[in-house]
Amino acid sequence: MATTLSKKYQVVVPKEVRTRMRLRTGETVALYPLDEERALLVKHPADPLKALRGLGKDVWRSLGGTRKYIRSERKSWLK
Repeated sequence: MATTLSKKYQVVVPKEVRTRMRLRTGETVALYPLDEERALLVKHPADPLKALRGLGKDVWRSLGGTRKYIRSERKSWLK
């Protein structure tokens, strides 16, 4: 998908991208350069703390759940 860079180095985000990313007027996005020809457009969350919620849930599952992990950790303290 192509877009044109203006004289002020502004870019219009194409409608298809805005729709898929659910971008709205006034929202903040970041552009991260990947190399000399590509950049990554990332939508910043309105509430960064909400965006972090549940981030580590898979880590606890891989350890058998939080309760199991805490029990085994506490048992190791008694040794």
